[in-house]
Amino acid sequence: MAEQLTALELKEALGACGVPEGAPLAVAVSGGPDSLCLVLLAAEISDVTCLTVDHRLRPESAAEANALGKLMADRNIPFHKLLWEGEKPQGNVQAEARIARYRLMNDWCARNDVKYLLTAHHQDDQAETLLLRLARGSGVYGLAAMAPTSGVPGTDGAVTLVRPLLGVPKARLLAMLEARQLGWVEDPSNKSSQFDRVKVRALLENPPLEGLQAERLAATATRLRRTRNALEYYENRWLSENVELRNDGTLVFAPEALDSAPDEIILRAIATLCRTVSGERYVPRMEKLERAAIAMRRTGFSGLTLYGVQFISLPDGRVLVSRELRAAEGRVAVTDGGSWDNRFDISAKGDIAGLEVGPLGQEGWNKALSAWPDIRQTNLPQAARTVLPAVFDGADVVAVPHLNVAQDRGNAVSLSLKSHDWPKK
Repeated sequence: MAEQLTALELKEALGACGVPEGAPLAVAVSGGPDSLCLVLLAAEISDVTCLTVDHRLRPESAAEANALGKLMADRNIPFHKLLWEGEKPQGNVQAEARIARYRLMNDWCARNDVKYLLTAHHQDDQAETLLLRLARGSGVYGLAAMAPTSGVPGTDGAVTLVRPLLGVPKARLLAMLEARQLGWVEDPSNKSSQFDRVKVRALLENPPLEGLQAERLAATATRLRRTRNALEYYENRWLSENVELRNDGTLVFAPEALDSAPDEIILRAIATLCRTVSGERYVPRMEKLERAAIAMRRTGFSGLTLYGVQFISLPDGRVLVSRELRAAEGRVAVTDGGSWDNRFDISAKGDIAGLEVGPLGQEGWNKALSAWPDIRQTNLPQAARTVLPAVFDGADVVAVPHLNVAQDRGNAVSLSLKSHDWPKK
């Protein structure tokens, strides 16, 4: 029988993750045993709020969330049920639900000035993830263990995601609940053999080889995390020394800098260029990055497109990295605090009714050129300037903030570039 996890051990783990003692905490709770154990122990040592997300994917999910709310009320733990509203995806449901779940919890934390969101990822999760990613052909970055702390996925990183149980076997969490004679809700998908993670879990319960135990695999993932951290250190140094980030969202570097570091660093840096300029969470596959690096090293490089991002050869020989027009988001209504293309934050004041932000486009460029002839002096290539964010009033261009031109109501809108951890912290 495994030894049950204690509140004192959790307190020590939170301290090791850099969480100040007494800081308000939110705990992501599904109702399953792992997160239930975490929230109950956390409530013994800190000011805790239990957050659960009803994805509305199963008829019984509302009742399960309400039962969890009653359990929390019985223990005087504040509880909030967050709803994933709107149309649900037909494919890749688990991944999309995860994105929605993190977004909803992050937004609650931001509104309530809670800086730390705890999740119950544990040692067994580390082992399962390692095997899943190994099967998919992942390299060091994918095989590395989850970090104890990070920004909340898909957000600006203002709320810190904390995983204090990464070194704890699941059996110790179960032992804690069993000692208190507490039951839990098990998501049926956790038993469905159609999901790869469930298949991996079954394999670890009866490993075909000695050494395929969760503890040893999790230790391997932790060592790979150290390797990843070292690679990221040198990648960030290369980015800081060789790449200029401009406030219009473009990047510029000299192609000869591609020969100034080992290939692994360069390939990861190109991936970060793509992630930063596209505003996307993910990056191109390694084989595409390898082809891009080869192309940019060739004499006479004329440009390429990768992952919704353009690598444009400039007259002075440098490479400009810009968003691809057809990949950019269309027009969105101007709202103060809104965003466009997951790359620019919108600030607005005064009369903004009917105003929209979207890519300038060729037609917009022609209209802007008519209104402000001096913008012809910009040194941006045509492919880059047509994807600049512009403010529209119907068919009229009323501002192109990054060309420093605006008329009438266009002055009411400003755009600032999201950081996307550039370079990564």
